Amino acid sequence: MSNQNLQNNNPPKGFWAYLKQVGPGMLVVGAFIGTGTITSVTVAGTNYGTKLLWAGVTVAVILTIILQEMSARLALATGVPLATLIRKRLGMWAAVIAIAAIAVGNTIYSVGNEVGVGLAMSAIFPQTPKVVWMFIATAIYWSILMIGQYRVYEKVITSIVAIMSFAFVVDLITVKPNVAETIKGLVIPTIPEGSIMVVLALIGTTVVPYNLFLQSAGVIERGWHKNPLQNLPLLRFDTIVPIIIGGIITGAVSIVAATVLHPLHISQGLTIKSAGDMAISLKPLLGEAAFKLFSIGLFGAAVSSMPMAALSASYVVAQSLGWPSDLKDKRFRIVFTLVAWIPAFVAAFATRPIWTIIFAQSVNGVLLPIAAGFVIYLINKKDVAGDLRNNTFQNIIGGIAVGFAVWLGIRMLLKAAGIL
Repeated sequence: MSNQNLQNNNPPKGFWAYLKQVGPGMLVVGAFIGTGTITSVTVAGTNYGTKLLWAGVTVAVILTIILQEMSARLALATGVPLATLIRKRLGMWAAVIAIAAIAVGNTIYSVGNEVGVGLAMSAIFPQTPKVVWMFIATAIYWSILMIGQYRVYEKVITSIVAIMSFAFVVDLITVKPNVAETIKGLVIPTIPEGSIMVVLALIGTTVVPYNLFLQSAGVIERGWHKNPLQNLPLLRFDTIVPIIIGGIITGAVSIVAATVLHPLHISQGLTIKSAGDMAISLKPLLGEAAFKLFSIGLFGAAVSSMPMAALSASYVVAQSLGWPSDLKDKRFRIVFTLVAWIPAFVAAFATRPIWTIIFAQSVNGVLLPIAAGFVIYLINKKDVAGDLRNNTFQNIIGGIAVGFAVWLGIRMLLKAAGIL
């Protein structure tokens, strides 16, 4: 019997044993913490202080845990990844909708990340054109994808997330934020005038629709579905702990911006024109070490997020069309190559970089109800999920999660149309 099968028949026991098995959930964190995320939370902290922490941290983390757990539990119950399940149970029309939503959403999302890479790295190395850094970052993560080994991604992304956590948390500790204001921002929802797109971007950059498909595929890759009931606690641990870590990272960046840059926004009219502005603004206050730590975390965010967007798009297309979900399959590689490189060329011509990044993240917030709706419908069917289907409480919180996303999306669309 292989080691993989031994692992499935004997689920780990104890916190540290569970921690060693974390994988698919960490990919989710690596996917949603990109340069677009860092830019969105930096803009939120700079312009609105701690007032939007409830959206970017509290609500985003709760929504992500709720929806990701449902998607992963579906894979655990059925032994089939989400995109395949949608095609088999809901038909080709639903599969086409999923392909369109994820492929378009991922491409736009990656455009935002590409723009963030160019802005941040050109601020650190001003002599080098932004487009050069975009193509360097794309070449790096595309090469990682071409290796074609799933477990390599898990290890690389887990390492990058660990580096980001250290870098941003050190920055947070150094600036000594106002604890009372921070707690207030985390628990009291407010939507300041003109902030609706930023709020939706904060949600959309964390509760990323494609992650529902990515974690589902990860559960199958790990083989946890072979022993579903015994692996359910492991799956939930793998979902909850990494996502909380991701919330700490994004919260740290936003709180640092609120502490250091928001006063400058009020007194001097400071506006963030690039993700790198935050690191440069922190340099005189925190010294060279903090500046370098932030820069490392920022680049790590780019390299962790963009390959996951390309990879998940490939999974969705392949599984929806009945292709092999094989990282070395030519059709699979064509999809992730397109999703990897098209955003780099689009981003090279972006004339309003910060707006592009915020818009790219908010698009995911608009698309979220489509993917989430499929998940909630399927997880409630007894002939699909069996004993792992939703209970009443899970349906209530799932309905609230999707309803909130729909409400935000409608508000943004109405505002864009000039109705609101």
